[in-house]
Amino acid sequence: MAIFAIADLHLSLGTDKPMDIFGAQWVDHERRLKDAWISTVAETDTVLIPGDISWGMSMEKALPDLCFLDQLPGRKILSKGNHDYWWGTMNKVETLVQSNGLSTISFLKNNAILVEGKAICGTRGWISPYDLEFRTEDQTIYERELGRLERSLQAGRELLGDTPGDMIAILHYPPVLTSTPPSAFCALLEKYGVKMCVYGHLHGRGHLKAFEGEKNGVEYLLAAADYLSFKPLRL
Repeated sequence: MAIFAIADLHLSLGTDKPMDIFGAQWVDHERRLKDAWISTVAETDTVLIPGDISWGMSMEKALPDLCFLDQLPGRKILSKGNHDYWWGTMNKVETLVQSNGLSTISFLKNNAILVEGKAICGTRGWISPYDLEFRTEDQTIYERELGRLERSLQAGRELLGDTPGDMIAILHYPPVLTSTPPSAFCALLEKYGVKMCVYGHLHGRGHLKAFEGEKNGVEYLLAAADYLSFKPLRL
Protein backbone atom coordinates (compact mmCIF):
# COMPACT_ATOMS: atom_id res chain seq x y z
CA MET A 1 0.00 0.00 0.00
CA ALA A 2 2.59 2.50 -1.18
CA ILE A 3 2.20 6.09 -2.39
CA PHE A 4 3.67 7.15 -5.74
CA ALA A 5 3.71 10.40 -7.71
CA ILE A 6 4.02 11.39 -11.36
CA ALA A 7 3.05 14.70 -12.99
CA ASP A 8 2.74 16.05 -16.53
CA LEU A 9 1.31 12.99 -18.24
CA HIS A 10 0.12 15.15 -21.17
CA LEU A 11 -2.21 12.46 -22.45
CA SER A 12 -4.01 13.09 -25.74
CA LEU A 13 -6.12 10.03 -26.50
CA GLY A 14 -9.15 12.22 -27.22
CA THR A 15 -7.37 14.88 -29.23
CA ASP A 16 -4.53 15.24 -31.73
CA LYS A 17 -1.56 16.50 -29.69
CA PRO A 18 1.50 14.29 -30.24
CA MET A 19 4.12 14.94 -27.59
CA ASP A 20 7.06 13.77 -29.69
CA ILE A 21 7.21 17.25 -31.22
CA PHE A 22 8.83 18.25 -27.92
CA GLY A 23 11.72 15.82 -28.33
CA ALA A 24 12.73 12.21 -28.62
CA GLN A 25 12.16 11.63 -24.92
CA TRP A 26 8.40 11.88 -25.58
CA VAL A 27 8.22 9.33 -28.39
CA ASP A 28 5.59 6.66 -27.60
CA HIS A 29 5.34 8.07 -24.08
CA GLU A 30 1.80 6.79 -23.40
CA ARG A 31 2.84 3.17 -23.96
CA ARG A 32 6.01 3.65 -21.93
CA LEU A 33 4.01 5.23 -19.12
CA LYS A 34 1.52 2.36 -19.13
CA ASP A 35 4.22 -0.32 -19.09
CA ALA A 36 6.21 1.36 -16.30
CA TRP A 37 3.06 1.98 -14.27
CA ILE A 38 1.85 -1.61 -14.50
CA SER A 39 5.26 -2.94 -13.51
CA THR A 40 5.54 -0.57 -10.53
CA VAL A 41 2.11 0.19 -9.05
CA ALA A 42 -0.15 -2.37 -7.34
CA GLU A 43 -3.93 -2.20 -7.09
CA THR A 44 -3.63 -1.30 -3.40
CA ASP A 45 -1.27 1.64 -4.05
CA THR A 46 -2.08 5.32 -4.59
CA VAL A 47 -0.62 7.59 -7.28
CA LEU A 48 -0.57 11.38 -6.88
CA ILE A 49 -0.75 13.30 -10.18
CA PRO A 50 0.11 17.02 -9.82
CA GLY A 51 -1.37 18.42 -13.00
CA ASP A 52 -1.09 18.59 -16.78
CA ILE A 53 -2.99 15.37 -17.11
CA SER A 54 -4.81 15.77 -20.43
CA TRP A 55 -4.53 17.98 -23.51
CA GLY A 56 -8.30 17.78 -23.94
CA MET A 57 -9.90 21.22 -24.16
CA SER A 58 -13.21 19.92 -22.78
CA MET A 59 -14.29 17.20 -20.39
CA GLU A 60 -15.55 15.20 -23.37
CA LYS A 61 -12.10 15.37 -24.98
CA ALA A 62 -10.36 14.54 -21.69
CA LEU A 63 -12.58 11.53 -20.92
CA PRO A 64 -10.51 8.98 -22.94
CA ASP A 65 -7.42 10.06 -20.96
CA LEU A 66 -9.26 9.68 -17.64
CA CYS A 67 -10.48 6.24 -18.77
CA PHE A 68 -6.87 5.32 -19.59
CA LEU A 69 -5.81 6.31 -16.05
CA ASP A 70 -8.77 4.57 -14.42
CA GLN A 71 -7.77 1.27 -16.02
CA LEU A 72 -4.25 1.42 -14.60
CA PRO A 73 -3.56 -0.15 -11.19
CA GLY A 74 -4.09 1.81 -8.00
CA ARG A 75 -6.02 4.80 -6.79
CA LYS A 76 -5.27 8.15 -8.48
CA ILE A 77 -5.48 11.58 -6.86
CA LEU A 78 -5.43 14.40 -9.40
CA SER A 79 -4.75 18.11 -9.03
CA LYS A 80 -4.93 20.73 -11.77
CA GLY A 81 -2.09 21.89 -14.02
CA ASN A 82 -1.79 24.95 -16.23
CA HIS A 83 -2.72 22.94 -19.36
CA ASP A 84 -5.76 21.19 -17.85
CA TYR A 85 -8.30 23.39 -19.64
CA TRP A 86 -10.87 20.59 -19.45
CA TRP A 87 -11.02 20.81 -15.64
CA GLY A 88 -14.28 22.40 -14.51
CA THR A 89 -15.86 22.76 -11.08
CA MET A 90 -15.46 19.97 -8.55
CA ASN A 91 -19.09 19.03 -9.08
CA LYS A 92 -18.57 18.74 -12.84
CA VAL A 93 -15.39 16.67 -12.73
CA GLU A 94 -16.76 14.38 -10.01
CA THR A 95 -19.97 13.92 -12.00
CA LEU A 96 -17.88 13.11 -15.08
CA VAL A 97 -16.02 10.24 -13.44
CA GLN A 98 -19.05 8.92 -11.58
CA SER A 99 -21.34 8.94 -14.61
CA ASN A 100 -18.71 7.06 -16.62
CA GLY A 101 -17.99 4.48 -13.93
CA LEU A 102 -14.43 5.65 -13.26
CA SER A 103 -13.96 4.36 -9.74
CA THR A 104 -10.25 4.94 -9.03
CA ILE A 105 -9.98 8.71 -9.61
CA SER A 106 -10.35 11.51 -7.02
CA PHE A 107 -9.73 15.25 -7.33
CA LEU A 108 -8.01 17.83 -5.14
CA LYS A 109 -9.39 21.38 -4.98
CA ASN A 110 -9.86 23.19 -1.66
CA ASN A 111 -9.95 19.79 0.02
CA ALA A 112 -7.70 17.02 1.33
CA ILE A 113 -7.74 13.23 1.04
CA LEU A 114 -6.52 10.76 3.66
CA VAL A 115 -4.22 8.01 2.32
CA GLU A 116 -2.40 5.51 4.53
CA GLY A 117 -2.64 7.86 7.51
CA LYS A 118 -1.26 10.79 5.48
CA ALA A 119 -3.22 13.86 4.45
CA ILE A 120 -2.81 14.60 0.74
CA CYS A 121 -3.27 18.30 0.01
CA GLY A 122 -2.60 20.51 -2.96
CA THR A 123 -3.46 22.99 -5.68
CA ARG A 124 -2.14 24.13 -9.05
CA GLY A 125 0.11 26.87 -7.68
CA TRP A 126 1.46 29.60 -9.94
CA ILE A 127 4.60 31.26 -11.22
CA SER A 128 6.70 32.81 -8.45
CA PRO A 129 6.98 36.60 -8.05
CA TYR A 130 10.75 36.03 -8.07
CA ASP A 131 10.53 34.69 -11.65
CA LEU A 132 11.56 37.18 -14.34
CA GLU A 133 8.41 36.27 -16.29
CA PHE A 134 6.08 37.26 -13.44
CA ARG A 135 3.74 40.07 -14.49
CA THR A 136 1.34 42.35 -12.62
CA GLU A 137 -1.62 40.31 -13.85
CA ASP A 138 -0.10 37.18 -12.30
CA GLN A 139 -0.50 38.56 -8.78
CA THR A 140 -4.25 37.91 -8.58
CA ILE A 141 -3.89 34.29 -9.69
CA TYR A 142 -0.91 33.80 -7.37
CA GLU A 143 -2.88 35.01 -4.36
CA ARG A 144 -5.92 32.94 -5.33
CA GLU A 145 -3.77 29.80 -5.50
CA LEU A 146 -2.24 30.59 -2.11
CA GLY A 147 -5.75 30.71 -0.69
CA ARG A 148 -6.63 27.39 -2.27
CA LEU A 149 -3.51 25.77 -0.88
CA GLU A 150 -4.23 27.07 2.61
CA ARG A 151 -7.80 25.77 2.50
CA SER A 152 -6.48 22.38 1.40
CA LEU A 153 -3.88 22.35 4.19
CA GLN A 154 -6.52 23.32 6.73
CA ALA A 155 -8.67 20.43 5.50
CA GLY A 156 -5.68 18.12 5.85
CA ARG A 157 -5.09 19.19 9.43
CA GLU A 158 -8.76 18.55 10.21
CA LEU A 159 -8.56 15.08 8.67
CA LEU A 160 -5.56 14.18 10.81
CA GLY A 161 -6.98 15.72 13.99
CA ASP A 162 -5.05 14.53 17.00
CA THR A 163 -3.84 11.45 15.15
CA PRO A 164 -0.11 11.50 14.37
CA GLY A 165 0.37 11.65 10.63
CA ASP A 166 2.24 13.44 7.91
CA MET A 167 1.00 15.83 5.27
CA ILE A 168 2.03 15.55 1.62
CA ALA A 169 1.41 18.50 -0.69
CA ILE A 170 1.24 18.30 -4.46
CA LEU A 171 1.64 21.44 -6.57
CA HIS A 172 1.91 21.70 -10.32
CA TYR A 173 4.17 24.75 -10.34
CA PRO A 174 7.46 24.46 -8.41
CA PRO A 175 7.22 26.51 -5.19
CA VAL A 176 10.98 27.06 -5.21
CA LEU A 177 13.77 26.81 -7.78
CA THR A 178 17.52 26.58 -7.43
CA SER A 179 17.78 30.11 -8.85
CA THR A 180 15.03 31.85 -6.83
CA PRO A 181 14.14 32.32 -3.16
CA PRO A 182 11.28 30.26 -1.69
CA SER A 183 7.83 31.57 -2.60
CA ALA A 184 4.90 32.16 -0.26
CA PHE A 185 3.77 28.62 -1.09
CA CYS A 186 6.83 27.36 0.80
CA ALA A 187 5.90 29.50 3.81
CA LEU A 188 2.44 27.89 3.89
CA LEU A 189 3.89 24.39 3.68
CA GLU A 190 6.17 25.18 6.62
CA LYS A 191 3.34 26.79 8.61
CA TYR A 192 1.22 23.64 8.41
CA GLY A 193 4.07 21.20 9.04
CA VAL A 194 4.06 19.58 5.60
CA LYS A 195 6.80 16.95 5.37
CA MET A 196 6.95 16.56 1.60
CA CYS A 197 6.00 18.60 -1.47
CA VAL A 198 5.88 17.02 -4.92
CA TYR A 199 5.66 19.20 -8.03
CA GLY A 200 5.93 19.08 -11.82
CA HIS A 201 5.75 21.60 -14.68
CA LEU A 202 9.48 21.61 -15.52
CA HIS A 203 10.59 19.92 -18.74
CA GLY A 204 13.77 19.49 -20.75
CA ARG A 205 16.40 22.02 -19.70
CA GLY A 206 13.93 23.23 -17.09
CA HIS A 207 14.88 20.17 -15.04
CA LEU A 208 18.16 21.95 -14.29
CA LYS A 209 16.24 24.61 -12.36
CA ALA A 210 14.50 22.11 -10.10
CA PHE A 211 15.20 22.26 -6.39
CA GLU A 212 15.18 18.84 -4.79
CA GLY A 213 15.97 18.16 -1.17
CA GLU A 214 15.09 19.52 2.25
CA LYS A 215 14.47 23.18 2.98
CA ASN A 216 13.13 24.40 6.34
CA GLY A 217 11.74 20.97 7.20
CA VAL A 218 10.03 20.30 3.85
CA GLU A 219 11.37 17.79 1.32
CA TYR A 220 10.85 18.89 -2.30
CA LEU A 221 10.69 16.43 -5.20
CA LEU A 222 10.26 16.94 -8.94
CA ALA A 223 7.91 14.34 -10.42
CA ALA A 224 7.52 15.50 -14.04
CA ALA A 225 6.95 12.39 -16.14
CA ASP A 226 9.83 12.99 -18.55
CA TYR A 227 12.16 13.64 -15.60
CA LEU A 228 11.17 10.23 -14.18
CA SER A 229 11.41 8.44 -17.55
CA PHE A 230 7.65 7.92 -17.20
CA LYS A 231 7.95 5.65 -14.16
CA PRO A 232 5.91 6.67 -11.07
CA LEU A 233 8.13 7.76 -8.18
CA ARG A 234 7.65 5.96 -4.88
CA LEU A 235 7.45 8.47 -2.03
